[in-house]
Amino acid sequence: MKVPSSYIRSGSSVSNSETMTPMIDVVFQLLIFFVWTSSFQVIEQVLPSSLSAATGKQQSELEQPPPEADFDQVVIRIGWDGSMPSFRINDAPVPSLAEIRSSLERLHAVKQDATVILHPDPAVPLEHVINCYDQAKQVRFEKVSFAVNPRRAP
Repeated sequence: MKVPSSYIRSGSSVSNSETMTPMIDVVFQLLIFFVWTSSFQVIEQVLPSSLSAATGKQQSELEQPPPEADFDQVVIRIGWDGSMPSFRINDAPVPSLAEIRSSLERLHAVKQDATVILHPDPAVPLEHVINCYDQAKQVRFEKVSFAVNPRRAP
């Protein structure tokens, strides 16, 4: 289709395809220029890094990562030797009730949703079992259970 243009002398006519060709060439030239001159490198200061702020320290002085939580339950065994209780947390001996609390606090820091199982011997007075239960609840363990001994046939 021929369209008259005000820039072209009267009497001659030019088609749309003839006037758009130089414009498309210019757009492609600009596109090639901007793609060629753009930089696709990532700025290094923007990248996240896990470098420690400690410089000049020995390897042993650097902070150690927290231990992995490789346990689902904490078993507190309460034994009775006739005069005083003995405690074991996951088969490790614990000397006193205060040490039980500090051990439970360390375990709670590693895994908050672990189940604490109290496993008293039948001869243990109830007050020691309740004290261990209270320590587990004060450390904020949500699941505290009691182990039961199976009944023995007479």
